[in-house]
Amino acid sequence: MHELYIAESILGSGKASLPPGVQPESVTLVEVLVGRLDAVVPETLRFLFDAIKADKGYPRAVLHLTDELVECLCKDCSAEFQLDEPIFICPSCGSVKIQVVKGRGITLIRIEAEVEDEDEEET
Repeated sequence: MHELYIAESILGSGKASLPPGVQPESVTLVEVLVGRLDAVVPETLRFLFDAIKADKGYPRAVLHLTDELVECLCKDCSAEFQLDEPIFICPSCGSVKIQVVKGRGITLIRIEAEVEDEDEEET
């Protein structure tokens, strides 16, 4: 179940990405781009994220996942195409010399947090 490791990594990367003075407790949204080739089960990742987020300091965070389609480039005929199945064959020329351009990896896209306005704290 690599989704637990992914959830822990997302929360760790999120904490490292926060600007000075912004605490994980104020995070309300964590958006992640997930490439289809990483074989992540979205429901499992969301469940595990929710299960560990409070222990990691993110009690209010909601995980939003965006699915990244697999896009490829044929090295023989330069055709660009998307894959729905993990069959790495160019639909134009039948070549197996394929370069994956998109659809691999997990990327932290955005973190939203509610922070107090410093002027409001002083009054």
